[in-house]
Amino acid sequence: MIKVACAIIINNTGVLIAQRKASSNHPLKWEFPGGKLNSNETPEVFILREIREELDIEIEIKKPMISVNYIFGSKQIELIPFLCTIKSGEIKLIEHQNFLWIGPDDLDQFDFIGADRKLIQHPGNKLILEKYLRKNMNKPR
Repeated sequence: MIKVACAIIINNTGVLIAQRKASSNHPLKWEFPGGKLNSNETPEVFILREIREELDIEIEIKKPMISVNYIFGSKQIELIPFLCTIKSGEIKLIEHQNFLWIGPDDLDQFDFIGADRKLIQHPGNKLILEKYLRKNMNKPR
């Protein structure tokens, strides 16, 4: 099984989604930033480094979310999500072509990679996301 970690980054306006480049695997699909874990890193250490490399920001992990398993062709993926906030920096698109901050009700309107879609459709993850967004939305940044 391939272990993949992702950051569900929230702020006072919603959740960050990133669009893959046209030249990537899964061209132009939306996702939560992250990637495949190296065998020598914990998911927590990995996601902090990966987001720094992909978006040039420092994040803080607020809470682990519920992992989901997803089968893509002959590959089985375990997607390990972390609810995060931005500690510092301004987002720079290094691995992606676009990003948006969207409300939780808008998540179903985007063409997500399959594993990411399964992640946000998980009832437990929906509850976690709604709870944290409700607490943080409309607070000054």
